[in-house]
Amino acid sequence: MNGLKPYGFPAFLALLAGFCVLVAALVLLDQNSAHAGLWLLMIVSVTVGFGHGALDAHLLLRRFPSRSQALALAGVYLLVVVLLGWALSHAVAGALWLLLGLSVWHFGEAYARWDALHPATRILTRFIVGGAPVMLPIWLSPEAMVDLLKAAWQGNEAQVWQWLASVWLALFIGWVMLCGIPRYRAARHAWYELAGAIALNLVFSPLMAFALYFGFYHSPVHIWRVWRTRPLQVTASGHAQETASSLSLINVIVTFVVTLLLGAVLLAMLNFNAYAFSTEAVSLRWLVVALAALTLPHLVLISLCAKLLSAPPGGR
Repeated sequence: MNGLKPYGFPAFLALLAGFCVLVAALVLLDQNSAHAGLWLLMIVSVTVGFGHGALDAHLLLRRFPSRSQALALAGVYLLVVVLLGWALSHAVAGALWLLLGLSVWHFGEAYARWDALHPATRILTRFIVGGAPVMLPIWLSPEAMVDLLKAAWQGNEAQVWQWLASVWLALFIGWVMLCGIPRYRAARHAWYELAGAIALNLVFSPLMAFALYFGFYHSPVHIWRVWRTRPLQVTASGHAQETASSLSLINVIVTFVVTLLLGAVLLAMLNFNAYAFSTEAVSLRWLVVALAALTLPHLVLISLCAKLLSAPPGGR
């Protein structure tokens, strides 16, 4: 009846119970291990995180059909990553602010989800949604964030971050009054993301919350969006069928391996001057530099492919 399978509700209850057990286990791990959030962030970064970036090789082929042009741009992409990684390894504080700004812009990519809003409020919505995962921690876990930043940077980064978070909060209040409530239906997807970011930062420590956001939401959803862009062709029977692209798959794998190798080289460079920092602090500094170097060209390509990534399956 109504197409509902008889085992649908029990299956839902089982999934819900499993989810609750997983959340409880993560909370216990987070509370009983000071470095659990950092190590989870390391793991998701070098797996699904680097993997979602490696899919840029596929997007280059989709965005630029000419293989010679795509290859040339891939070379520019790699050169930017290498040069930026080298430069930021000598300016780790600058890497932090660069990554923070890039993250705010990148995490707020609309993908046509709030196109019904006015163009000006769409830009504001992007800043609000993109800023939530990186600005909420300093508001909801200020002591943990101060300790974290002092351990890894030993400067006034915490004060600067708090000031930026105050600006974000003021913009958020303005956004709520301007369109968040009056245009609730048009902004509902933004509210969903904001609710998720708030929930994560209320329950978990800053690094654990970001690891879960980045590794279990942002990266997998991006992979899904890229998967939807795979070319489809209509067969003689009228059915859509995926076209094979072994070249694209090989490029993605090669890009992933190269990313890991570049990350290893960067870690060795940072460790050379790491005598004043703990292993955990060095790991966090490496993550910030590596992600900043990778995010800049990644963000530019995603912006160029935003229309493609917002399209229906098959890129049509």
